[in-house]
Amino acid sequence: MTDKKSNANSDKATAKNTSKKPTSGISGKVTKPLRRVSAAKSGQKNSKADNQSTDNRKSTLFGRLKKNEKQGAYTSVKNLKNKRAFLGKASGASSRGGFEQDKNRFRMIWAIALVILGLLIARAYYLQVANAQFYQDKGDELITSVRTQKSYRGMITDRNHLPLAVSAPLATVSFSPHDYAREYYELKRIIITNPESPQLVARMQKRLDNMDLTQLAAAANISVGELKKATAIDDSIDVTDEEAVKAALPSGAGSHYLPLLNKVTPEIAQSVSSLDFPGVYEKNFFQRYYPQPQPNAQLLGFMGQNANDPEGGYEGRAGVERQYETELAGADGKVLVLKDAKQNSLKEIKQIEPEIAGKDVALTIDSRLQYLLYKELEKAGRLQKARWSTGMIVDVQTGEVLALSTWPSFNSNNLNEMTGENQRNRALLDVFEPGSVMKPFTVAAALDSGKYTATSLIDTNPGSIRVRGYTIRDHNNLGMINMATLLQKSSNVASTKIALSLPADAITNMQKQFGFGTKTPLQFPGEGSGLVVTPKEKETARRATVSYGYGLQVTLAQVAQAYSALAAGGVMHPLTLIKDNEPQPSKRIMAHEQAMAIVQMMESVTEDGGTAKGAAIDGYRVAGKTGTSRRINPEGGYHTDQYRNVFAGMAPASNPRLVGVMLIEDPRGQIYAGLTVAPVFHNVMKEALRLYNVPLDKPLKTEAQ
Repeated sequence: MTDKKSNANSDKATAKNTSKKPTSGISGKVTKPLRRVSAAKSGQKNSKADNQSTDNRKSTLFGRLKKNEKQGAYTSVKNLKNKRAFLGKASGASSRGGFEQDKNRFRMIWAIALVILGLLIARAYYLQVANAQFYQDKGDELITSVRTQKSYRGMITDRNHLPLAVSAPLATVSFSPHDYAREYYELKRIIITNPESPQLVARMQKRLDNMDLTQLAAAANISVGELKKATAIDDSIDVTDEEAVKAALPSGAGSHYLPLLNKVTPEIAQSVSSLDFPGVYEKNFFQRYYPQPQPNAQLLGFMGQNANDPEGGYEGRAGVERQYETELAGADGKVLVLKDAKQNSLKEIKQIEPEIAGKDVALTIDSRLQYLLYKELEKAGRLQKARWSTGMIVDVQTGEVLALSTWPSFNSNNLNEMTGENQRNRALLDVFEPGSVMKPFTVAAALDSGKYTATSLIDTNPGSIRVRGYTIRDHNNLGMINMATLLQKSSNVASTKIALSLPADAITNMQKQFGFGTKTPLQFPGEGSGLVVTPKEKETARRATVSYGYGLQVTLAQVAQAYSALAAGGVMHPLTLIKDNEPQPSKRIMAHEQAMAIVQMMESVTEDGGTAKGAAIDGYRVAGKTGTSRRINPEGGYHTDQYRNVFAGMAPASNPRLVGVMLIEDPRGQIYAGLTVAPVFHNVMKEALRLYNVPLDKPLKTEAQ
């Protein structure tokens, strides 16, 4: 049945082909002759042959497929397409296809290897060439550190090179119980875990034996029980267990810092640090020390911690320490040191920046006079129950400040005693209404105007004068007086009449000429400048008050400088505190004859009938002027029961050498300057003239006299 159907189909196909291409009589080349085979002749024979042929082809095909599968050749169109897409060539199922595949794999692997090699070379170049310095610095940080080498702060000395402020080397030794315990457990771990290395065990055991806390306690003079309690060594723990050791280490307050020796000399600290004990650290620094603290406290100032210094360094915070901070401090050095794993310094490698020691600063101060002045100010201040007292002594010929002190003071070596009040350098920082000590400059303005001479008379009757509704009085009616009497009796009325007879700016111009209203050349930190306001023509009340020291503000240093100019014959020698500095140029502000005439007039102030007889010194002619002024009431006006006493004087009057200015604020015992500050001037100036071997210019009094 099958054969018949197959033959029928074959006949139909043959017939179809024959009908499409009919045979013609034209000759041509025929590659395959076509013959019609009848189904009847070939039916059975072809059927058997076809079946046998089909079976042979199938067996051959399946055998080849199995062979190719074993060889890894692709046997499907899908796999063939994937292989072509991946390698670019079809391998097929032939033996030739396996070789092509391996060659492409080989190339791919080499390409990947070359890329990785290139990346490694690029990375090595970046690390070792392009960025080598960065990583070298990072490596150095692990084994080295830069240590600051503190510079030695310069000394502050007096004019005779006696130290007023010095830096003493000190050391602080501390103990870290945490570091000690960590080292202890580590040594025990090495001993336990290395039994096969007897030499190593012996070395570690020796180090462990040297960690005896009894030895450290004896050297530091501290209780061994305190050290054992701080370290809390537990010999029962398993030292090979890292977590157990970590839990056993001391923690909390004091576990990393236990002071053994605080601020001791390096020699004492060496007795402990030389033990080379684990956990013991030494810190060296310089401590500022003031041999004469109270007399110099406000002048020299003090040291305070520098907030910008990461190592907690100190800097000058007031006075000379602050004013000359740059010169005194110098510059710290930097040293590169090798350190171990515990950050301990092993040795110095090199000096990075050299240390520059601070310079010494020599003051014009005479420490002998400074001490004497302070003691007299303290004595008077306590006796008068005053708020404070201050004073200065100046060399007339040079403008050098020989003494400058304030009471109450504080101990510069113990800043716990310092307060906002006792740290003020009153002579330079505080401004005040000076009172009658300004009258010599009113006389100077009168003489300079040409309207008055030293012998001119002024009518003060009836002892008072009305100005713009205000009454200005003297202590009593002095009548007709000359310039000398004006100063001797301190006449407010005479001063007012002089001021009103001169141009409105005459008095204040003279005051400014003598340095009032501007800072002195001392340029002391926080120094006051004062205030001198020139009154207008119609401000008659102000014109009057400035003539006797009210309505203006000055500092005691300005008073000392102005009186020094009078004593020097009208030549202004700028004040100075530094001995080695080049002196500033002097200038003449008044005729010599007029200045010495005023000095001669002021002699009467310390003589019989004057307001400051207590300032007189046996064997010397003394010129000066008192000033008793009311203190300003913050609520308005002036206090009626609070005063300020000032005395400014010079000696010897025949050829002035020294000027002294003293002030007592709000005395409660006496209220007049002649009774409070004049004796202070007497006691200090008498010793100063003796110390400087100033010749006498007046006969000494005898017992009979």
